[in-house]
Amino acid sequence: MRRIIIDTDTGTDVDDAVAITLALKSPELKVEGITTVYGNTLLRAQIVLKLLKLMGINDVPVAAGIEKPLLRERDIWWPGHEGKG
Repeated sequence: MRRIIIDTDTGTDVDDAVAITLALKSPELKVEGITTVYGNTLLRAQIVLKLLKLMGINDVPVAAGIEKPLLRERDIWWPGHEGKG
């Protein structure tokens, strides 16, 4: 069994939620934690926590990362869009 940490920018697009769900349900993977990145990372972490709650999973830690890049900032998202879909 492979032990993994998922690093995600989950939000209004379904792709990250599907990937997280598939990883958590895979008999070949053990998800040790999930981190959120890019933009409003606290909101992204709340979305992941809600997904885990819906799945009945309470033993996978979730951590919000920093909201801005360490080296340079590229504005390719807009406030108020994520978490509303």
